[in-house]
Amino acid sequence: MIVREVAERILFGTTLEEKLAPPPPGVVDDGRGDAIVVPETPSRPEGLELRSDGVRADFPGTAGIEDEEQRGRLLHFFANHELLATELMALVLLKFPEAPAEFRAGVLRTLKEEQMHTKLYLKRMAECGVEFGDLPVNGFFWKTVSSMTTPLDYVTRLSLTFEQANLDYARGYAKVFAESGDRETAAILERIYRDEIGHVSYGLKWFRRWKSEGSDWQEFVTGLHLPLSAARAKGAFPFNEEGRREAGFDEDFIRELRVCAQSKGRTPNVFWFNPGAEESLVTPGSVPTRAAGEMQRDLSLLPAYLARREDVVIVPVLPPTSFLTELLDAGIELPEIVAAERLPEIRERKLHELRPWARTPDAQPVIDSLGVECVPASRDLFSKALQAEFLRSLLENVTNPVLCGPEDVGTTVGSVDEVQDWMEASSFSQCVVKAPFSTAGRDRVICRVAEGVTDGVRVAVEELIGRQGPLVIEPWLERLVDFSVHYDMDDGGLRRRGLVVLENTERGQFRRAMVANRFTDFLEEEVRRVLFEGASRQGHLVEFMEDTLEPGLASLLEKHHYAGPVGVDSFLYRNQEGAVRWKPVVEINPRYTMGRVALELARFRSSQAGTSLTIAPVGKGPPGSLCLTPCLGQTRWAAYLGAE
Repeated sequence: MIVREVAERILFGTTLEEKLAPPPPGVVDDGRGDAIVVPETPSRPEGLELRSDGVRADFPGTAGIEDEEQRGRLLHFFANHELLATELMALVLLKFPEAPAEFRAGVLRTLKEEQMHTKLYLKRMAECGVEFGDLPVNGFFWKTVSSMTTPLDYVTRLSLTFEQANLDYARGYAKVFAESGDRETAAILERIYRDEIGHVSYGLKWFRRWKSEGSDWQEFVTGLHLPLSAARAKGAFPFNEEGRREAGFDEDFIRELRVCAQSKGRTPNVFWFNPGAEESLVTPGSVPTRAAGEMQRDLSLLPAYLARREDVVIVPVLPPTSFLTELLDAGIELPEIVAAERLPEIRERKLHELRPWARTPDAQPVIDSLGVECVPASRDLFSKALQAEFLRSLLENVTNPVLCGPEDVGTTVGSVDEVQDWMEASSFSQCVVKAPFSTAGRDRVICRVAEGVTDGVRVAVEELIGRQGPLVIEPWLERLVDFSVHYDMDDGGLRRRGLVVLENTERGQFRRAMVANRFTDFLEEEVRRVLFEGASRQGHLVEFMEDTLEPGLASLLEKHHYAGPVGVDSFLYRNQEGAVRWKPVVEINPRYTMGRVALELARFRSSQAGTSLTIAPVGKGPPGSLCLTPCLGQTRWAAYLGAE
């Protein structure tokens, strides 16, 4: 028998006996013939056909693996993968008859081992009460590898991608089965794992022989095309560096692959950091201020902590691999990170939606570059004047002993004279005049009421009015605790995501966000007592949020057709009589915020540990904290993850 006959029997056979009969001793590689036309699918026994109607079994995962039938269902998937690998190797022998004899001999040896793997799975599967064909089978391997154009393409797709991923899968599942008490299946997977190291090593040898002069990593990445990507060379288990070293990969390749991420199925969302959102509402198309530009440059990686593993984050420059490795070592899961220069390439992929920090005019260039729909947020929702009126409406006809009074709510002023009138009528010692579109600490003037409108205040107020129109004036209150409540608004309504305590400078600029299991951990005993006296077990804050604030906020967002993240800034303070009071709406942020980033970072901490996010000059983070953003030559600001 010749090799071509063996390959034809495997590829076009209609029984498992034909497909799994090993090459006979003494088989020779004579009479190779012409390259075949690739069939749409390999021939299969009835019940094992690769279907084109999209019907497929759901992957069972490891839940309930103690059950014999559940184990058998999992092994059914494994057996189909091994059979597909066998068929693809038969295809290689028929499609590339002119390939070197040494290469073809290696393919034949590997094919024989894949047949053996299939048989091992079939035997163990039957012992679990599941027969091959009881479940629909998936042909993804065939669809993505059978279109290979060269032997180099073959080893790139199969050996270095799917078989390399099995270095994680085989070892990972062996451990899972062993821990469930199924030593027999674990032993099968351990044996297959050892074989896979050899298969990958074989592919890597030929890859290096045929590739151009670039690094292994660069040639591997450029040799793959969607739906394949380098991320598919990793399995959904701990990254197996040891197995890859044994297969022959160099340290640079291993480091790059470890930090590499890309969607393997779910259509990704694209995240992008545009902290100058409010500024762009004032003057669309304007260049960001120096402060906003520095933040955008230095903290561009922050959306990576909002994203999930299969999403994409756009950054100006890729962070160093060593930096990303430190994040992975700290247990932080990373999405795909893409340099802005690759936007045209990202546009060619199927994307779900763009999720900028804020859907404001400064996001439009990225929206245009990607060609993805991104409905702008209503400009009015960002207005502090609208937010003050919203709070005033919430306080009407509501009895709650800790709520602020109407005198503590902002009022719109359209001239310096109106600012003076407010001061003359006020009993407060200080006030703050805010521009309607500004971020915390910017475009605001803090005044001593007794001094009235000084020349400096007059100039500042007139400048703000000239640039933004009517302003908001309100008392400068003695704050006890700043915090924010975070929501998502979608077709299902408003969903609360969590509460974050904020640490701001005296002028209201953000410094740190802290997340703990209980908000009351941040409060003094007297304040805790006030918040719960005469209330239900939930306390006065939660009662008002659930009964009044959240229904009102949902209605406001619906009115403005807004969907997306929302943060509501609040604070507890002492009024002029020294009583503890709560201002439930200081600002509404219809965008992502630092508080929301802190809330998402809590996913990577143990449930008992608190989480803090600090924004500080480079090198000035809290002791023992983890730097979350890369510090390069011009970097001024950095984000730090710490524990509370």
